[in-house]
Amino acid sequence: MINEKVKQWFPTLIERQLRFHEHETTGAEQLPHSLYKERMDRALKEIEREGYDAYIVYGDCYRMSNIRWLVDYRTIDGVYPQPELLYLVPGRDPVFFLPMSEIPSAHKASAMHLMGGDIREIRADWEPFLKERAAKDKPKKIGISGYRYMDLEFYPPMLRAFGEAALTPAMIIEQLKSVKTEAEINLMRRAARVSDAAIETLMEVLRIGEGITEREANSLCYAAMFAKGGTSIAYDTMVQAGDNTDVLFRHPTDRPIRRGELVMMDYGIRVNGYSSDNARTIVYGNCTKEQRHLMEACSRVYEAGLGQIRAGMTGIEADAVLRRLFKEEGVEQYLVAPSEGRTGAHATGMDPEEDIPEIGNMIENVLEENQTFAYELSLIMPGVGGVRTEDQVVVRKGGLEPFHTFNRFLYVE
Repeated sequence: MINEKVKQWFPTLIERQLRFHEHETTGAEQLPHSLYKERMDRALKEIEREGYDAYIVYGDCYRMSNIRWLVDYRTIDGVYPQPELLYLVPGRDPVFFLPMSEIPSAHKASAMHLMGGDIREIRADWEPFLKERAAKDKPKKIGISGYRYMDLEFYPPMLRAFGEAALTPAMIIEQLKSVKTEAEINLMRRAARVSDAAIETLMEVLRIGEGITEREANSLCYAAMFAKGGTSIAYDTMVQAGDNTDVLFRHPTDRPIRRGELVMMDYGIRVNGYSSDNARTIVYGNCTKEQRHLMEACSRVYEAGLGQIRAGMTGIEADAVLRRLFKEEGVEQYLVAPSEGRTGAHATGMDPEEDIPEIGNMIENVLEENQTFAYELSLIMPGVGGVRTEDQVVVRKGGLEPFHTFNRFLYVE
């Protein structure tokens, strides 16, 4: 049961967010289908330049950006897997594969009608199509984008048709879509403004009083983001408090949030096809000196890194900047990496997590102007708790430009 005070107050917040949304213009932020045709043409030229005879692109309702970037279509999120595949050959029209239930919608909503391509059923038609192409074209080099998460059911037909030697993991689409246009950057700024409603809500709830649970606070934050203009969930948001901050990620629980604790939130929303991905940590009430220092050190390093990480650096060089800054703060030993070799960033755009670029002590990609990523820093001190600061940024010559202006040093008494 949600705290009675919060129940009485929450309609006021929703009304405020709805008023904000009424003054936002969203129609002009839709990208025209002609842009997707231009992207497809660029991709096919790059595929040909790289010497591929054919190229396969995989996506689904969760990791949809490789497909949507090319044809402006995302499958429906449901219990049954809803994958999608593109088969591309330079000089030919693309062929788009989808579950039967999605095909009528793709004919109406996607940009495929501008490309002269065909739309086929993914499970019934995939293997016969590949066998036909193998017999007629005899391709010797086939690239695969999305190979890191491709469903296994689609790989054996590829092996049977072409043989293992012909199939090559590739990143052409991932690289192309990593560099954003100013129109895309503006869409991401819009998603950032909408997601601010989550942290605004969490802070307002905590000001009312302690006792609301992590799960209740999380639900209220979702509601606020949707009221402000969110169009779909980007990923599972998380509210973690007290001893639940001693792990990097954890689903919200029925644990009440109390004063004297660190409260960490990781939150995001999709708006018009682009995602936001953010995190903040709140020092709630009379916290210890160590808790306050941990949050402030993380935030100071974050702020300093904005000006020191810039286009032209490798992920390894950017990681060295952050480690040096954390060492100067005396907290380097508490830095937590969300995955092997990645410590400071993951790419973002249509999906909250994409492939290029990243920052880490094993990441060799070079940061390019107008690439976007979620700049994410986390510290966990045993016995004290964990903190995280994260915002989306765009890479510029002179440093990183954040899409978010919400304060990174947060205190609620």
